[in-house]
Amino acid sequence: MEKPIAPINLSIDKNYDSEFCGSIPLHLINLVQPHGVLLVLDKEGLRVLQTSANTEDFLSVSPEALLGQPLSGFLQPGQYSDVLDKINAQDSQDKIPFMLNFSVQGKELAFSALVLPQQDYVLMELEKNVPAPEEAFVRLYQHIKYITTLMKQAGTCSEIAQRAAVELKKFSGFDKVLVYQFDPQWNGIVIAQAKEEDMADYLGLRFPASDVPRQARELYFKTPYRLIPTREYTPVRLTPIINPLTQRFTDLSESNLRSVARVHLEYMANMNIRASMSLPIIINNKLWGLISCHHKTDKHPGYEMRSAMELLSGILSAQLEARQREEHMALRVHLRSIHVKLVEQLYTTAHFAEGLLDGMSSIQELLSLSGAAVVYEGNVWTSGSTPGSQEVKELASWLRRNKSGGLFATDKLAQDYPHSKPYAEVASGLVSLPINAEQGEFILGFRPEVIQSVAWGGNPGDAIRLEPDGKTYHPRNSFATYQETVRQTALPWQLEELEAAETLRNAVLEKILKERY
Repeated sequence: MEKPIAPINLSIDKNYDSEFCGSIPLHLINLVQPHGVLLVLDKEGLRVLQTSANTEDFLSVSPEALLGQPLSGFLQPGQYSDVLDKINAQDSQDKIPFMLNFSVQGKELAFSALVLPQQDYVLMELEKNVPAPEEAFVRLYQHIKYITTLMKQAGTCSEIAQRAAVELKKFSGFDKVLVYQFDPQWNGIVIAQAKEEDMADYLGLRFPASDVPRQARELYFKTPYRLIPTREYTPVRLTPIINPLTQRFTDLSESNLRSVARVHLEYMANMNIRASMSLPIIINNKLWGLISCHHKTDKHPGYEMRSAMELLSGILSAQLEARQREEHMALRVHLRSIHVKLVEQLYTTAHFAEGLLDGMSSIQELLSLSGAAVVYEGNVWTSGSTPGSQEVKELASWLRRNKSGGLFATDKLAQDYPHSKPYAEVASGLVSLPINAEQGEFILGFRPEVIQSVAWGGNPGDAIRLEPDGKTYHPRNSFATYQETVRQTALPWQLEELEAAETLRNAVLEKILKERY
């Protein structure tokens, strides 16, 4: 049976987005993974300024023999022209590898090359070219079409994500595929999962924001995927260490070969995985979540597979965005139909409070409230489950002093207004529609406390363990489910509900003005 999952936008008190982890400059570590070679070229003559120290493994020449050499000395004239064209034409974020044949010491060596122009220099990544059989392209295309069709047929965002996880696991051969969504505090929750039976079950678990710290999240806008073919690798340094052109460390933000922090490799070991690949889910130009692929043994998918997975992550992003848009539109239409009935009722009752709180339609139905109150001209009208009249008056007085600037909504009222703690059970959520805020006159909507049990993948308070030196740190070594109970919190307000509240407020103000004048 599928685990119940707490709302993704559930407010969680503690900030687990570690400032310590988020301050480490991952893009300036000047180390690469050894499954490829990185060349740093100047823009003038494409001469080698820096190279990774593993050139002998790929090119059979030492790094020192390459430094200062023009790239044209290793390529056929036609291929060198292609490289120049790609550098001059690459204004977009698209990173499309191409085949390059290097002539080194009389030998022809074939590589998959990726050119990444920067402001002051050019990065070139080389990986050994493993030709894919022609029929592999047909199979990839057919499988991508099949997965895309399955996602389109899914009814909800969670169904889209689950189908994507199942099919990506089959398609890629990874032992586990997770779809991971970020909450407003950048903690992630696993909303879909496909895995081998002997692997840990993470569905429904939250992971603290420090697992994917701020600067790591930002890098997903510069690289289409993050591949670690094996955690048991020795990082390769750049030679020389300092870029001779800039006199600084070379920025490897866009490099797929960029090495990862040692703490992340330790994290992988604690999860009992040896290889991983992650791809961003970007919606409305924001990082919405990740596709996270795990493997129990070393795994190095080829360029064709990586490109196909990159394409599928983009398709998943588009499908989720489209389905969310449909859901938001459906909610707007639903709220609009209630609003029309409610406004009609407002104008057919003697007092606007009666029109809001009683009748076939009510503000409770419109805004999914358990109770509502109107504080107006010294009187209090209530409907449903609300605090007492005196408590409502005191709340209105606090709103007059502190939240009189317009519509105010919170799903953690006790945090903003501690005096509400005694009645948090009926009013942990509040939406306030000012009528005449200076006089303490408001329409108030209440939502009850929803006690949520949040399941974490390990204790989030132990996500980082610092050693006595205050510099060396380790990830948590247990991902056993850790339960945290969240109290004095209501279900969160949706944007469409707040828009409906503002529209209703305007209708009430218009009715009041017409009655007075």
